[in-house]
Amino acid sequence: MNIFTVNWLALVISIVWSMGLGMVWYSPKLFFPIWQKAEGITDEDMKNSNMGKTMIFGLTANSLSVYFFGILVNLTGIASWQGGLGLAALVSSGIITASEINNGTFRMTKPVVYLIDGGYRLLMLIPAGILFSIL
Repeated sequence: MNIFTVNWLALVISIVWSMGLGMVWYSPKLFFPIWQKAEGITDEDMKNSNMGKTMIFGLTANSLSVYFFGILVNLTGIASWQGGLGLAALVSSGIITASEINNGTFRMTKPVVYLIDGGYRLLMLIPAGILFSIL
């Protein structure tokens, strides 16, 4: 079996989930106002941003993250939803969020940003871990 082969149904569902989750997670009714303030981004900054470009980069980054995570599930041989969930928790908390904290300390990122972004990454990868491990 080619290690770079992943279940395409799991991949597509996980990508759609990650983008939908992001739209809700970072919405004005949930965490966007807190995140925006903590990051020091003004409404004017948002108006002057290129959201189309931002969404394309986000979609690309999430697609690559989910794809490579699917490869990792294959490499570990995990074949249960519990294993997929556990791997998602380890990767999102122990690798992704820990790396963001490491980099963020030099950018003086506020701790609430780690909680918001880390929570998003955890909830993004859990369904992917479950799907890649059982499909």
